[in-house]
Amino acid sequence: MFLVLLAVIAATPSPSPSPTAMPEIAHVVTSDRGLEAAARAARTTYVVTAAQIDRDGDRTVADAIANVPGINVVRYGAFGAAATVGIRGSSASQVLVLMDGLPIAGAQIDDINLEQLAVAGVDRIEIVEGGGSTLYGSGAMGGVINVITAESRPLNATLSTGSFNEQTYLMQTPYLSFQRTYATNDYSVENGSNRANAQAGMTAFAARYGHTIGALDFTVSGDLLDASAGAPGELGYFSPTSEQSNVNRNLRLAIAHAGSRATTSLELGVSSQDLSYTCNTPVDANCPNSAYPTPGPGMSSNPPYAQVLYDQHWMASFRNVVGSATQRLVYGIDAMRGIARIDQGTGGGSSQAADNAPVFDPYAQTAAYVQSQWFGANGGQFYAGLRGERDGGAGGAYSPSIGGIVPLGESLQLKLNAATAFRAPTAEELYYPGFSNPDLAPERTRVADAALVAPALWGGVKIGWFTTSGSNLIVSPPPYYIPENVGHASIQGLTLGIATPVQHGYAATLDVTNLYRAQDLDTNTRLPGRGPVFAVSLGLRYGAPQTSRFDGFGILAHTQGPQENADPYLAPQYAVYQPSTFTQVDAYAAYRIAPHLLVALRGYNLGNDRYAIYAGYPMPGRSLTLELRGR
Repeated sequence: MFLVLLAVIAATPSPSPSPTAMPEIAHVVTSDRGLEAAARAARTTYVVTAAQIDRDGDRTVADAIANVPGINVVRYGAFGAAATVGIRGSSASQVLVLMDGLPIAGAQIDDINLEQLAVAGVDRIEIVEGGGSTLYGSGAMGGVINVITAESRPLNATLSTGSFNEQTYLMQTPYLSFQRTYATNDYSVENGSNRANAQAGMTAFAARYGHTIGALDFTVSGDLLDASAGAPGELGYFSPTSEQSNVNRNLRLAIAHAGSRATTSLELGVSSQDLSYTCNTPVDANCPNSAYPTPGPGMSSNPPYAQVLYDQHWMASFRNVVGSATQRLVYGIDAMRGIARIDQGTGGGSSQAADNAPVFDPYAQTAAYVQSQWFGANGGQFYAGLRGERDGGAGGAYSPSIGGIVPLGESLQLKLNAATAFRAPTAEELYYPGFSNPDLAPERTRVADAALVAPALWGGVKIGWFTTSGSNLIVSPPPYYIPENVGHASIQGLTLGIATPVQHGYAATLDVTNLYRAQDLDTNTRLPGRGPVFAVSLGLRYGAPQTSRFDGFGILAHTQGPQENADPYLAPQYAVYQPSTFTQVDAYAAYRIAPHLLVALRGYNLGNDRYAIYAGYPMPGRSLTLELRGR
């Protein structure tokens, strides 16, 4: 049945993608919180398009952005395992994740897990690197990731199967998209056994509908995602029964009026995430309450451990964008109200929850912002902005920013940005049992970056420098990972990006990030969890002419050094999985079996380099996937 559907889709005319390695994006909406030409964005902005997601076979948002320069994706295993994202030495908590411009829930109870955000219905992902607190507020000091859903996508379907019994079914229609991905993840580890209890599954629905009534454009969009994964834990402390489940719900309404010089919009939304954890205490010695074997009153043994957390918030955002060829003004008001539940966990033997009473933490954000931009005839630009924000009981802050583009010649630009940033501690950091600190103070930082950009040199060359300095940065040092404030900290790094022009369908890219400084200035030690000192990506792609049956191929090698301290409690036989320098080589090749039907073979970690980004959580070895895709 699915193959018949693919054949029908293959017969449906659809635009053919460009054979270029990196499709050109004419406009972005995240950099300055309104539609603008990409060339006029002073802040470093990368875009991952739906065409790139299809080309690379990405299943999740974490997959799609993993190779964006400056992005640090930390994975705790194969598909379905947690994946946190930092930008330019930031922590995951310092990165704001948006869906169609509105924050998604989950940040209060965990780092946003982009491995559990499906690509179904996604039109593009915009990543703005550097401080975004002026326009977006608390949580955006490292950058902003905006997942933008498609206004309308042509009928499309994908079927894939591969190693570790992984399978994906993806169906996209103009208004509704569906994705189902699951895997057993039974890959081998160093002692000759397989990684048990690492299975994962994800089911996602996404819908979007737009309609115009008079002068107003209405858009309703929403998504529902259910994901579950075994949680085997660290090597040496294997748990055969632990499982984690996520349910994410998002609903958004956008109303916009576009005039001759101004666009006014009102966005309303509700977002929620349920996060649950279970473990069979009677049979699993590594369950959280198994260390306390004394049963509760009237019990012969402790009941299975269960923990339920949730985060839900309601949002309203009013924005007006006024512009001309020489000036642009954006101003607005943001309001958010939410509540987070931090569950202590049930089970009569839990010493951490004698009364099993969860913590309910209400939170709020109210802010007003304004930013003005001035454009010169020669491509120069200057902008300045200010945000005033109140984050409930955590206090508030004013977040100014300033920057622009300085032309240095016919094809050379200097982009400069500077801002202050503020982040309130999350409910997880304050109240999570055993791994929290209720005395945390809000983070306050200063961020800046500079980049020399030569878009016409070869296929584009960019050299950048970035810095973050501030007080009260929140870190969670090993081995206990209890969050604490760092009095004074400094983060600095360099970036280099080089692309070749497309020649006969071939294009190559080189991206380097050197996080040479991530220092706790009080103790003169490196800040934990801020990324590797060096990360290097080298890619080669070939896009064949439309007249060829062969569609093209791509090879990407990514090398990075260790970024976490070795866990002193990790069993010696698993020392091979201590964090170390590794190189992962991925490749694909695609062939047209019909004008709009492709078959692709994908290989991951072809060098079979066994490694762990995070101590004790091994990544799988070499794997292959066979994919059938209509377009």
